[in-house]
Amino acid sequence: MLASFPETHKIQVPEPLARELLLAAERLPLYDNKEFYSTALQQLVHDSIRSGNPEGFDELIDSIKDRLAQRPYCVLVSGLRFDNGNRLFVAINRAFGELVARPYEKPRAQLVHYIQPQTDMPSARGGRESERLHTDTADWKTPVELISMVCVNADDGGGGRSRILDLDTIRTEVEGRLGPRALEFFESEPAPWQLAPYLGGGVAWRPVVTEKSICWRRYTIDLALRCEGASLSEEMLQALDEFEHVVTDTRGTLDFMMREGELLFSDNTRTIHARTPLADPANSTRLMIRSWIRTSERGD
Repeated sequence: MLASFPETHKIQVPEPLARELLLAAERLPLYDNKEFYSTALQQLVHDSIRSGNPEGFDELIDSIKDRLAQRPYCVLVSGLRFDNGNRLFVAINRAFGELVARPYEKPRAQLVHYIQPQTDMPSARGGRESERLHTDTADWKTPVELISMVCVNADDGGGGRSRILDLDTIRTEVEGRLGPRALEFFESEPAPWQLAPYLGGGVAWRPVVTEKSICWRRYTIDLALRCEGASLSEEMLQALDEFEHVVTDTRGTLDFMMREGELLFSDNTRTIHARTPLADPANSTRLMIRSWIRTSERGD
């Protein structure tokens, strides 16, 4: 049995604050999703909605930040009431940094991204890539620091449960099952990552796991190994296989069902995430909206 989401990392937003923030959001014009690429608009939306209750808004953001800083580096927020134009979603995310995305291209690439099973990327090893624990933007020079996601509709068949595995658990599992030498090896032997074509392609080299970070998406490494000049030793290839087995098999993974209106924040540098399979992906009602947040000024 996998682990439940810890109660210590759940936040319930008071109804009066939820109502005030929704009213502030609905006073703003509706914006096209493409317009949100503007950081000036992101800031305007943030400032306008925060003004609806500055003290309550700041307290909510501080509560999320406090929990994100502690294991398991994720937070589940309930009680907010989101507007149809995603303005409140943008405002909350902007409090943590700049919302970023790949170049606009519906339906696969939007700043406020709509995640539906029908557009999920298939995996060469069966199923969907979203069903395998991974880091988002592993094909960027520097992966984003934060991910936020709101459940619009849960799968009516009970599939698509969210899964999160944190860095501390990963390091403990790797050390216990593969030995201390395995952690040292991963820190000293970087892996190749194929960069996205819209970033110019090529290969970036970075460790899979360190004392402070995790980056994992096996198919991105496999794609990089097809590029000229990118190769790994047999020892490293075997280590990657063993690492994948460990993270797939650990009981320390959080397993939970997100419900309508719940907001999830996770640290993309200290957790990996996935969803469980769906019984009928073609007809599933599951819909999530997601944003990537750059909390520093590091490049993509």
